[in-house]
Amino acid sequence: MNLKDTNWNAGEIATLGRKEMELKKRGNKSFASLIWSQYICVREATKERPGILVKVLGKTFKENIMLVNGEPFCKDDRDDLFVGRRYSSYPFPKVSTLKEVLNIIRSNKSIMDKFEEQSMHINPDSTFWVRETANRLMLCKKPQYYDASSGKLFKAKSDSAPYRLTIAYFNNNDIFL
Repeated sequence: MNLKDTNWNAGEIATLGRKEMELKKRGNKSFASLIWSQYICVREATKERPGILVKVLGKTFKENIMLVNGEPFCKDDRDDLFVGRRYSSYPFPKVSTLKEVLNIIRSNKSIMDKFEEQSMHINPDSTFWVRETANRLMLCKKPQYYDASSGKLFKAKSDSAPYRLTIAYFNNNDIFL
């Protein structure tokens, strides 16, 4: 996705056009990663490192998560195509990226306030779904969540609903995962 003037400052709202990257095609169904809508800039881009955009998707129960190509996937959007259907999901963050983002949010009250203003409620010391999965019974994988207060990963429980965040990076007029 090439954009003009993708030079957001920390705390600014970035409204992104729709971008999908196909993950898998199975029969008349396809699955894609999605970047779209409003994000909040939590780190500005520099020459040395890309900027970071974050979107809070609320809390999600394990039952709403499936695995596509071994990674967590939620049916966030659906397109009925002429020949089939495409499901799109905002990508889940890696643990390392999530930790970095949570540290930034915790240390900057104005960014935390911006999330509240945009009705993207978040507690940076809560639990969060992550891209990493755990093996259960040979090859069967299971989603995991990160507990920010303990710094540990846990296998999904049916009675809990961790937060879902999606993270995108930007620099030099480009948005990427």
